Amino acid sequence: MVGPNPKANRMCKSKSAIATTASTSSSTMAAAASTPRNHRSPRIASSSYPAAYSYSTSSSTTASSSAASLAALRDSLPELPLLLTFQDLAAATSNFSSSHRLLPSTPSSSSNSFRCTLRGHQAAVFRRQLRRDAGEVAARLASLGHCHHAAIARLLGAAASPDRTTLFLAYELVPGASPLSALLRNPKNPSFTPLSTWHSRLQLAADVCDALHYVHLQADTVHNRLSASSVLISGDGPLPRAKIAHFGAADLAGELPVEQKGGDSGESSSGGHRRSSSRGRRIEGTRGYMAPELVAGGPPTRRSDVFALGVVLLELVSGQEPVRYEMVNRGTGEYQRTSLIETAEAVAAAAEGGAGEGGMRRWVDRRLKDSFPVEAAEALTALALRCVAKDPLARPDMSWVAAKVSKLFLEAQEWAAKFRVPTDISISIAPR
Repeated sequence: MVGPNPKANRMCKSKSAIATTASTSSSTMAAAASTPRNHRSPRIASSSYPAAYSYSTSSSTTASSSAASLAALRDSLPELPLLLTFQDLAAATSNFSSSHRLLPSTPSSSSNSFRCTLRGHQAAVFRRQLRRDAGEVAARLASLGHCHHAAIARLLGAAASPDRTTLFLAYELVPGASPLSALLRNPKNPSFTPLSTWHSRLQLAADVCDALHYVHLQADTVHNRLSASSVLISGDGPLPRAKIAHFGAADLAGELPVEQKGGDSGESSSGGHRRSSSRGRRIEGTRGYMAPELVAGGPPTRRSDVFALGVVLLELVSGQEPVRYEMVNRGTGEYQRTSLIETAEAVAAAAEGGAGEGGMRRWVDRRLKDSFPVEAAEALTALALRCVAKDPLARPDMSWVAAKVSKLFLEAQEWAAKFRVPTDISISIAPR
């Protein structure tokens, strides 16, 4: 017997718990004062009040200083996502015109993504089929709106189409960001990648694992759209940083199974089970990232998310795409299919069989120029292969994966510092 669902009223814990507590306190004080935000009290001359009721200068200064501090704290806290209207999005995208398309495309082609400005924020708008009652979106949006993470693209708002069949989701438009797939495999220059160091790739792996761990543990939901195309890379520092896109999209659109009594196919955060009928259910996902149980028509779960993560980790190690087809006979049109998972399994098996580290060195992305610790590459490959196990129950949870990848990242930092080329050496060619 299943008790009341705790997920409906559960709110995410932000990475800044102190700021959240301060927000509650400031909101309570603001309500008591009944003063609207950014409202200035009218100034009244002191001569209109008797001297007995005038405040001292020190008390006035202290009060104004406290008010300014609370206002500054309130302004620094993240805004919650908004339940937008379809008219808001139509106006912001000029009725979803081709000039607002997020990706370049021909005028005759359709697009599911647009760029626009919403309430002063640069936004990316994505379109999804709505599979739940439109009235439920507001409640889930309020719950997911309390979730904030540095490695997750921020959810700005959502709106349903007038016929309630389509959901539009607005996210922050990360400035200067590129998909991980484009940085690993640039068709115009396949021999170059800006991710040319082992340290940078471990940084991205740690960011993605930390974000997905947050999605599962704090947001208590399933991503169901993780791929190299949904990992956004940006940053001008020595190391690029990653953000995962489409947070909460599967949940808000109703793609996740509904908790029912007696369910036995999947898992829930409270230790129970989830179940949903797969009859007539449309299989959605990205080729190469879908777990076997998803292909068979099963519902998305945390374990299917872990499978997709394992594929992304293999991509970071090898630079290869999950599935590729190569023509072997032009006359007959015969193609050969190559799976990244199967290739990684063969390399790992050869290494365990005593074939040496040559196979692993040849399989790791050549653009790293053989500058990486082989033991770390073997460890990350073995971890990724555990994530893509065919049996869902054999896959680890994100707490374990995030901890292991974090450890590998710290080791990569130490390795990079040890073999870093010194830049503070001066050479003099003057005669002694």
